[in-house]
Amino acid sequence: MTKTELVELIYSLKIPYNEGTPNDKVIEDPEIIYFWDYLWDDLTASGKEYNTNVTYQISFLAEIPRSPKLLELKHKLNDLGLFPSIQHEYNPETRRWHSFFALEVLENV
Repeated sequence: MTKTELVELIYSLKIPYNEGTPNDKVIEDPEIIYFWDYLWDDLTASGKEYNTNVTYQISFLAEIPRSPKLLELKHKLNDLGLFPSIQHEYNPETRRWHSFFALEVLENV
């Protein structure tokens, strides 16, 4: 998967999303995705098309566990042959669920 494909997949869910932290306009929406890269791994044996394997954290905030949009995201990733381990935590202060996983994509960095 490339970063462009990742963004297109997230966009197809038709919910707010942001690269980096959620912006103030959408943080209170019922569902939101935000993502950022945290690991760059050079692909020294690769061709010139992509030179870096970049790992992103994909975070999904929702008011309910197993949100239909989270399940839709999971199924779309599975359809592409991607099977991330999705972790979940509940924040009692915000009364929201945070689901998150790592995903590797190819990029030129």
